[in-house]
Amino acid sequence: MDERVETRTAPVQVVSELCSRFRCTKSQCAACAAVCPVPGAVRLAEKGAEVTAACVGCGACASACPNGAIRPLEDDGQLAQRIRERVRSGEVFRIACSRARGRVDLVVPCLSRLTEALVLEPIRGGAQRVELLDPDCTTCGLKKAAPQWQRVIAFARGLCEVAGLETERVASVRVPSGKAGETRQPAETPNSRRAMFRAIAERWKEIGKATIPPDETAEAAPIRPFREVVQRHLENPKRTDLLRMLDALSGVTAVSKTFSVAGLPLAQMEVDHRCVGCNVCETLCPVGALKHRDEGDTYVLELDGAQCTGCRVCEVACYHQALHIRETVDLSLLFERRSVTLVSSTRRTCRACRESFLSEASEFCPSCLLSGGRRDAVARRFFIGGNQSDRS
Repeated sequence: MDERVETRTAPVQVVSELCSRFRCTKSQCAACAAVCPVPGAVRLAEKGAEVTAACVGCGACASACPNGAIRPLEDDGQLAQRIRERVRSGEVFRIACSRARGRVDLVVPCLSRLTEALVLEPIRGGAQRVELLDPDCTTCGLKKAAPQWQRVIAFARGLCEVAGLETERVASVRVPSGKAGETRQPAETPNSRRAMFRAIAERWKEIGKATIPPDETAEAAPIRPFREVVQRHLENPKRTDLLRMLDALSGVTAVSKTFSVAGLPLAQMEVDHRCVGCNVCETLCPVGALKHRDEGDTYVLELDGAQCTGCRVCEVACYHQALHIRETVDLSLLFERRSVTLVSSTRRTCRACRESFLSEASEFCPSCLLSGGRRDAVARRFFIGGNQSDRS
């Protein structure tokens, strides 16, 4: 399988190695498709998410993908730089799409292009408050993407609360529809949203042409086996940007605060006695949040909570169903960066099937114990006519 899927005719790029569906066919992640407002622009295929030429570059899919697998032409770093150039200490920083009436500090194709790190960037720069101007998304052709920027605001406000900052420093403000303009016009800024999307698409096509070798007879890069591809874990740029942002917030003393995991791109988990130390969860984790080590005969599995995105690949891929995502998560783990030991147990070899498993006392693996228990139950029913408890 290809380790990357690059759609050169769309204003975004998909890095398959970070896509949950690429790494595990059991994954039900559909975050990108759920927010995409253009029919047919996002396809969920065998190789993971694919973005077609129908994409208009709104950026909602990039914001929604928890693993940072979707990269817009103007990446988060470039957007953050634009914000840093325009923020003024002690003032309100306003962000809008081109449908909002008035002058703002930053115009984006759609508010759903924003990530938590981008929303908090003005606060790091000293802004007193960040306002996202909402011209009533229900009348917009991209309205399907609206829930994404609302989730981003909720997450950003939760981070402010944990950091001891006033949650009101991040807010949405309803404004009339009209035409947004930036207080500081960058060079060659498109004067309409359609022109903005067209310019993004054209720039991406030009970059695509420049990177394609003119010699069509050139040998294609060898396809790497899937087994080799998943052994590598790429950096999640979205999470890296967010952690750097939180580090840079001045005067922050994080407090413990739990939130429902629903809609949040992170999670906490636990592992029960059924774990056999097969390392499938570690291998398939898109962002490398799970890591194991062997200390003699002891197997240790740890979770880096600050890197976990809650994609649930580990949970659905676990054959023994030993790993479970909790219903709540403490946002302070993003500030404290603490690793949690999920498993620490002795590795043994089952006397029956000779497979490796984890246990402090048993000589038989969970599978053999389960099958043995079933055989005993069948025997009791056949020879005794019921189980012993029924006859006592």
